[in-house]
Amino acid sequence: MTKKYLLCLGAERLVALLWRNGALEEEDCFPPDAAGLAAFAEYLARRRGQDFYLLADSTGEAYRIETLPRAHGADRAALLRRKLDQHYPGAALAAAISCGRVVRNEKDSRRDEQFLLAALLEPQSLAPWLAALRAAEARLAGIWPLPLLGGALLAALPAAGAHCLLVSLSASGMRQSFFAQGRLVFSRLLPAETTRVDELAAHCATEAGNIRQYLLGQRLLPRGATMSVVVLAHPAQIGAFEKHCGQNAEGMQIHYQDLHAAAGLIGLKTLPPDSRSESLFLHLLARKPPREQLAPPGERRFFRLRQARAWLFGSGVCALLACLVFAGWEMNGALASRATTEALLQQADGDMRHYQEILKTFPPLPVSAEVLRATVDRFDALEKRSPPPEPLYFAVSRALEAAPRINLERIEWQLSGNPADSLKPASAPSVGAVPIYEIAIVHGALPAAMAADQRGQLETVNAFVAALRGNPGLRVSVQRMPFEVESDRPLRSANAPAQAAPLPFILHLSRER
Repeated sequence: MTKKYLLCLGAERLVALLWRNGALEEEDCFPPDAAGLAAFAEYLARRRGQDFYLLADSTGEAYRIETLPRAHGADRAALLRRKLDQHYPGAALAAAISCGRVVRNEKDSRRDEQFLLAALLEPQSLAPWLAALRAAEARLAGIWPLPLLGGALLAALPAAGAHCLLVSLSASGMRQSFFAQGRLVFSRLLPAETTRVDELAAHCATEAGNIRQYLLGQRLLPRGATMSVVVLAHPAQIGAFEKHCGQNAEGMQIHYQDLHAAAGLIGLKTLPPDSRSESLFLHLLARKPPREQLAPPGERRFFRLRQARAWLFGSGVCALLACLVFAGWEMNGALASRATTEALLQQADGDMRHYQEILKTFPPLPVSAEVLRATVDRFDALEKRSPPPEPLYFAVSRALEAAPRINLERIEWQLSGNPADSLKPASAPSVGAVPIYEIAIVHGALPAAMAADQRGQLETVNAFVAALRGNPGLRVSVQRMPFEVESDRPLRSANAPAQAAPLPFILHLSRER
């Protein structure tokens, strides 16, 4: 349920009202004396923690239209403060309300801005009430002069024109407010000297003519323009106003607006009992308070604190909701990941069972899977460390170019952990043994025509051995020469001269890999 607490300050009293869903209810009334202030303090204590909206309807008001150069930020604030001090020196309850940019013609490059300078010039009438609000730490939302709500009321009425004088009655008297294009330009409150409807109607017509002449003199109303006069009256009193005020006058069109119909247009459920129209303005204030108000920051301190708390609470709630949404999103993702993981684990278990069933169909191995896996791993490691025989064969091939008379019969190649090993028996290198040697047994032969030339045989074999030893890291040893070279035997060929067979020799080659 939407409700707001309103304070209406008139010339003789302060009225406290409760606005609830479009209906107004008067809660209390306080005279401007010690008893009234004490009762008001008790009322504020009972309404502690509520926001209050103060509507001022007093004679000490001033309004002025000023056109100022367009400025921004601190320069704009200083310019407006200087203008307010110039026209209303020492006025604490004053504000400059922007009326928009002034456009003189299309070729004008100046960017001026028009302001309505509004002020309450009798702060002593508000001072005790504001002191009571401060003492009770009440949250004062702002102070609004009644004419500032007139533009919103005229926007809902069909009889309002471009230049309109709004005439309304209140407990403080008769108020006349002039609006140009829906913006307040001038307002005046005349204290009520009579309560008779016929006298009020005649006085209304007279004052409307005086206001028109004043506006023409101040050039606030263009000459030749027709001014619409909208008079707010109770439906039972409209006839009396029409009889004593008339329909039209020079340069004016007078319209009588039924207060009950106007209340229906703006959504007010509580109908005014007479021609006093404060309830319409209070309803407009409660429904949509104007942004511009006259209370200084010090008077609105507790209201601003409440706004800051509400903003912080709202921000905290939004942050909490965002965290909850994010946590829900993450939890949903975690649940989805868990479901996917469980599905994958179940699939892996099924695949493993299927694999085991396939393994059962294979014939049994002579060794266990662990031994077979270790053997395969050892074979892979040995294969990675096993050098090919081609480099050693290339070295032998290049050495044969230095000994063209040698015939190569065969080469026996193997890997071993001992460079002195022969092929029979051969020591198999271990996978982790460091280093590994490649060994080659070269079987060659000299032509049979060299059987009688032992010196030539020795030189040919030595040349071949020297060519082989020219390869870096290659160790060469002669295991057998084509003739006997032992010191205790006579020097002779390995084969008899009568034999026409080649002269064989054997070399042992080894190199670390």
